[in-house]
Amino acid sequence: MMSYVDQELTVEDMLADPIVQTLMRYDGISASDVRHTIEQATQNRIEKLANDDARSSHHTRLHWAASNTTGNRLRHTAA
Repeated sequence: MMSYVDQELTVEDMLADPIVQTLMRYDGISASDVRHTIEQATQNRIEKLANDDARSSHHTRLHWAASNTTGNRLRHTAA
């Protein structure tokens, strides 16, 4: 009878699998190549999310400045 796994494998579990190791050897890819690629993709995603957050908050932020012509009154301008 076939059993099903209820949890996802980690990258390390997958890299330890003999079939995966055989395919990687055939393709000339090492476990460190895979880890490096994952680290790069993670870093790129973090940077993209940070840039997207900065860009969206820039467009919605209001800047308040003292008006030269109105004395103590404040005016807002879109960023």
